[in-house]
Amino acid sequence: MRPSFSLSWWLPRLLLALILAWVSVLGGLAAVYIQSLLHPTCPAGLPQPPGYQSVALASPRGFSLAGWYHPPRNGAVIILLGGHAATRDALLPEAEILASAGYGILALEQRACAGQTATLGYREAEDVILGVDYALSQPGVTWVGALGFSAGGVAVIRAAAADARIRAVVAEGNFANLLEEISPAPGGTMAWLEWQLHPLAAAFYTLQTGIWPGLVNPQGNLAHISPRPVLLIHGELEVARTRGVRQFESAAQPKTLWVAPGVGHGGYLQAAGYALKLVGFFDLALK
Repeated sequence: MRPSFSLSWWLPRLLLALILAWVSVLGGLAAVYIQSLLHPTCPAGLPQPPGYQSVALASPRGFSLAGWYHPPRNGAVIILLGGHAATRDALLPEAEILASAGYGILALEQRACAGQTATLGYREAEDVILGVDYALSQPGVTWVGALGFSAGGVAVIRAAAADARIRAVVAEGNFANLLEEISPAPGGTMAWLEWQLHPLAAAFYTLQTGIWPGLVNPQGNLAHISPRPVLLIHGELEVARTRGVRQFESAAQPKTLWVAPGVGHGGYLQAAGYALKLVGFFDLALK
């Protein structure tokens, strides 16, 4: 006798198969997304500019971090760290502005460019502190500040909160919290899909790094930098997404928020007054 496959028999099985297939698709998308974040391809670097020397900082974690060093004329060195997958030349225009004002420069690559897993600012803070060690070992250097962009901004905030030798911090366009950053934007056109991807992405990030993304929390670190000064720079077109005002409110005095008019993420050099704002901040902190 042939088996009878009624609707009540096959419908639950079909639904279960569809659910499992959808979860598999979501898991694959989340895994690819996190893989691209943690193991990015770094661009080819520019040739070494005049006045800079190549350096290699040996990390206790067993890798070497490439950088460029420019000695100061005023005894102060600014450590520069670009955004996600940034090479040491990523903030070269900012470096030139500061160097022309007498500051020394230590421009570092992101650890992902040294073959390490990126953590979007968490372990990169260790690299900033490694840069502090190097800068203060150089002849005539008595003062260190830091400037970071995007994920590099997260790293310099975290480093300064942990190491009081960093005397002043500029963070540009950094996110407030990584868990929140990889969450979908309210009202987004694909929010229904992103809400499903978000828990899986957070889980994959944790599995690959050993870090819960909610711990990558520069907003929470900002208050621990005081009484050293902080300058937060966010573009007018990004400040709502990066929660720049909320980060500023979380920081302790002395603090400054500059919303660069008419620009988005990374466009601060195009805003009128950027160079004066940057140099003026470090000059005041150095006094």
